[in-house]
Amino acid sequence: MSRAPGFTLIEMLVAVGLMALMAVICWRGLAFVANQRTGIEAEAVELAQLVRAFAQIERDLAERLPDIAAPARATTPELPLAVSVVTAENGNAELEIFRAAPDMTTQSRALPIAYRLAPGGLMRRSPAGEVLMLPGAAQLQIRVHAGGFWLEPGRADRVRPTAPASALEITVEDGQGARYVKVIAL
Repeated sequence: MSRAPGFTLIEMLVAVGLMALMAVICWRGLAFVANQRTGIEAEAVELAQLVRAFAQIERDLAERLPDIAAPARATTPELPLAVSVVTAENGNAELEIFRAAPDMTTQSRALPIAYRLAPGGLMRRSPAGEVLMLPGAAQLQIRVHAGGFWLEPGRADRVRPTAPASALEITVEDGQGARYVKVIAL
């Protein structure tokens, strides 16, 4: 007897079973990629907010009033007169900057800008109002680099530098414990 060319039922069932197995594996792979993509998108949004917040702080510091035009205040002696760092009762730092008004057509006036932590995150307060810059921020710390030392403003250190501050180190910690640090030259 001659056998007709083709596949037996068993061969067809094995082929269909292998294709079903491959489909399940591919489906799980696609589901994994989709889950990872949502996580990456959330991290990208958080990173973009962090970069914008640090860029705004850096811009405010760059556009601060010169010492000759800044109001005299009781502040850390090594900081410029237009910059003040105070420690709040909860241990977080608050950064205050006197910045030149953006419209220089009128007489130069100082705009007080303040960064502080609120229950919602890092807030920027200006005469125009308060803006949530970094949602989810749980801690804000600021250190000053002056005379070769890193100092925490408001803390009594044994050694006080005689040189003016050359940089600020701003550390933001989110609710999950991730720390982000930016050093800004003064």
